[in-house]
Amino acid sequence: MNKINWGIIGTGNIAHQFASALVTLSDAKLYAVTSRQQATAVSFAQEFNIEHSYDELSSMLAEADLDVVYIATPHPQHYEQAKACILAGKSVLCEKPMTLNKAQSCELVALAKQHQVFLMEAMMIPMFPAIQALQDLIARGDIGTLKSIHAGMGFNSPRDWQSRVFNPELAGGALLDVGIYPLTFAHILANNSLTDISSQVEKAETGVDLQSVVNLGYQSGVIASLSNSIGHFIPCVATVMGDKAMVEIPHFSYAPTELIIKDQMGNITNTLSFDNSQGAYYLEAQHVHHCLRNGLLESPLVPHQQTLAILEMMDTLRAQWQLVYPGE
Repeated sequence: MNKINWGIIGTGNIAHQFASALVTLSDAKLYAVTSRQQATAVSFAQEFNIEHSYDELSSMLAEADLDVVYIATPHPQHYEQAKACILAGKSVLCEKPMTLNKAQSCELVALAKQHQVFLMEAMMIPMFPAIQALQDLIARGDIGTLKSIHAGMGFNSPRDWQSRVFNPELAGGALLDVGIYPLTFAHILANNSLTDISSQVEKAETGVDLQSVVNLGYQSGVIASLSNSIGHFIPCVATVMGDKAMVEIPHFSYAPTELIIKDQMGNITNTLSFDNSQGAYYLEAQHVHHCLRNGLLESPLVPHQQTLAILEMMDTLRAQWQLVYPGE
């Protein structure tokens, strides 16, 4: 089987994590990397035994043997970089959020369809066996009728107002960084039309969102309460409530290894365990390979409609908070 040649844009922490996973995938080859500085690209290439390194994206995209590009740069750069990849005929796996707002992603989706290029947001939640098993539990009615979803995650970021997470120029704030995960979790489980969205927010000194609580209502009657923060730690735990039972999912957004099933009194009735040793980035890359080898232009696990729906929610929330990023 021919190996799939990957290019990586960016050489930061996430790029390192993805590259470390990719080298363990037997049918993948780390083929090229680009960074703003040639020295950084060369260093990254040496670390992962990559043949080609560039300080210009256009040079990397000119590589005829390059199949797919992983975008691991700060949020505001995603749109232009993904657009350049699509126009060059290269498949794209773009870190979340795919763009700053729905309008930008709508343009990318249309462009990808026009040029018959695979495009996917790197949203890991639907990749996990534990999440897929949870969806099956709900679909079979094992917890009864789905009633509510509670999910949250957050970390205590050092108060360096110049850092990426607090910088409005880099689309900082909790929502795009961590809030996207609870929103996506609720979206894929509720599987229904959103009828209401409200929120409370605390802003940082720089004007970006420090923490927020988001409340969602769905046409089915399901309600969701979601919290996120870059100002204090919030355990990465989700609880899904049915009218017969409930399920607790520790580490729901990045490494879920079990579903803890409880009765309506909170007593544990069963625990389902899952192997997550391969990790999220491996699963993402493996799924992209499946899509490419089967000629798909869109992921069935992370469809374009899902990406656009989450961005629309985030657009609505930022409008409620009067938070607009420079250049939008």
